[in-house]
Amino acid sequence: MTQSKNFVKASKIRVTRNKCAPIRKVALAFVIGVIFGAVKNRWIITSLISIFNLENINIVLVSPYQFINLAISISILSGIIFAGPLLIYELLGFIKPALRPHEFRLITKLLPISIILFIAGFIFGVRILQFVIDIYVNTSQKFNIGNFWDIEAFLTQVVVMGTCMAIVFELPIFLTILLRLGVIDRNILTAQRKYVYAGLLIFDILLPPTDILSMSLIFVPLALLFEGTLLFNPQKSLYPIANLKNSIKIS
Repeated sequence: MTQSKNFVKASKIRVTRNKCAPIRKVALAFVIGVIFGAVKNRWIITSLISIFNLENINIVLVSPYQFINLAISISILSGIIFAGPLLIYELLGFIKPALRPHEFRLITKLLPISIILFIAGFIFGVRILQFVIDIYVNTSQKFNIGNFWDIEAFLTQVVVMGTCMAIVFELPIFLTILLRLGVIDRNILTAQRKYVYAGLLIFDILLPPTDILSMSLIFVPLALLFEGTLLFNPQKSLYPIANLKNSIKIS
């Protein structure tokens, strides 16, 4: 009797360990990323600043503790970047039993494209910010206006802008999944295009920076991403019921 109880107890411990294994892996990757960010924070900061043409710009610290806060933020961000791919992999394994085979195949096919779009969006956001900064810096120098920039605010702006555009560039992936699964009807999206553009414009206004030039440069790729998604997605979805509804509406 005692042996059977010990066996059951050991089995429960093994099951618990197996369930916690993915969490431990993600946590370990996060810790490694944090350590990397803490060790290489100086290199990361100088690399980010070197992307921009900041001649005659004074990058300053506004408090003696600001560099410590900046180093902590960079370490945490580095940990998230290190743990992100592993987290996605573990999430796919977690949701796989709940998905149908064609749904899981669709997600796995779109995953590499999603990663490429995320990186492209981040680079695009940084380039937009770089372009806008160059214009404003050149304008201020013509008027002999000095520039003193808070390093933490500046780097935060770079990361926020890049991350926002990276998320925006995932729009084709989300729309493709919804269209292929029959959640959204393509005909409705096409017919209500003006409302979609209005929503994109409102979203564009909320993104930093909020000047007219940046908003104009950001809205164009948003519209192109939306139109490209409609262009490369056929009318038929993966579900026969949705296809039947579409055929009835068309007829």
